[in-house]
Amino acid sequence: MSDPLRVALVVEGPTDFVVLRAAIESLLENREFVATSLCPEMSRGLEPSTGGGWAAVYLWCRQMVEQAGGQARDNDLFSAHDLLVLHVDADVAEKRYGDDPRIQDPPNDLPCDYPCPPPSATTDALRLVILRWLHETNVPSHTVLCTPSKSTETWVLAALFPEDCALSAIELECRADAATVMQSKPLIQRLKKRPKEYEKRESELWDAWPAVRAKCTEAERFSREFLAAWTAVLAR
Repeated sequence: MSDPLRVALVVEGPTDFVVLRAAIESLLENREFVATSLCPEMSRGLEPSTGGGWAAVYLWCRQMVEQAGGQARDNDLFSAHDLLVLHVDADVAEKRYGDDPRIQDPPNDLPCDYPCPPPSATTDALRLVILRWLHETNVPSHTVLCTPSKSTETWVLAALFPEDCALSAIELECRADAATVMQSKPLIQRLKKRPKEYEKRESELWDAWPAVRAKCTEAERFSREFLAAWTAVLAR
C-alpha cells in the first residue's frame, strides 16, 4: 500500500499519545503514517477537548460497541482507519469502577492486579478486561492493545534516563513512581507530565525505542503485536 498508514489511538491522555506516536514512528522506520487521537479528542495541538483517563477509555469502548450493535470489530471506525491502538496503563488493574462518577452500571472485573514481578500477571488479566469492554474474546486483527506496566512513564524513564539508578533498584516494570522520579530530577533534566514537554523530547523517545523494548517486556509485546497487525494490513 502506498497511502500513509492510518493509525487511530485511544489513550488515557495526550502525553501517552506522544509516547506512542514516537514508538510507532520507530517501528515503521521510514513508512509514512498519520496518527489520530480518538480519545481524548484534541482541539488545538495536544490540548484535549474532552476528559481523559482510563474511565474515558472504558466509556469510549462501550460507545464503540453500542454503535457497532455487537462486537467492536463491526464498528464503521475501521473504514476510516487501518489500525486502532488501545492504551490502558497497567495500574488501572488496581482501580475500581466506582472511583469515577462517569461510570454507571459497571461490570465487576476490576480490580484485577497481581503481585509484580512478573508484570505479565497483571497485564494479561487487564487485557482480558479490555476485551470484555469491547465485547470481544480475541483481539481483532486491526486492533493493538497497549498496556505499559505500571504506566507509560515507565517507558519514558527507560528512554530518556537510561543511567538512572531507579532502573536498577527494583524491577523497572514493577515501579509505580516513574513520573515522580522524572519530576524530581534537577531542573535542567526535569520532565513534567505535560504534553508540550513530552513533544519536545519526542525525537529522543523515537531514537531510544529499541532500548526501551529491551528493558520493558510490555514495550516489546506492544512492538511485536503492532508490527504483526501492520503486516496484516499490508497483506489485505
